[in-house]
Amino acid sequence: MTSKVSKALADVLRSNEDFWNSFDKVIIYYDNGQIELTKILTSVFSTLYTHVEFRKVKPVDYKLFQIADLICTMELLAEKADNNAFTRSDMDFFDNIRDFKKNYLKHIKKKLL
Repeated sequence: MTSKVSKALADVLRSNEDFWNSFDKVIIYYDNGQIELTKILTSVFSTLYTHVEFRKVKPVDYKLFQIADLICTMELLAEKADNNAFTRSDMDFFDNIRDFKKNYLKHIKKKLL
């Protein structure tokens, strides 16, 4: 799984290489919450680019990080909802998929660029 994710991330980064190279420095903020993901990000970005800096972030100190985390969580839940894969915990929190989409996801989707 780790190698598949690493390869997929590297492929996406390579397909957008001009974008990444347009910056003097690429700064990656991550809370090191998942050890495998930390290893993947570090190895892939460091292998492909020399102008990368990693900064450990405490979510409480960075509102933008918190917002990004919320949006990623909502996107993951949207995929689970589309596949009828809500867990019991998801259902306990949101009541049902319809309410999740109506009361949460709809408001996040309005903010898409």
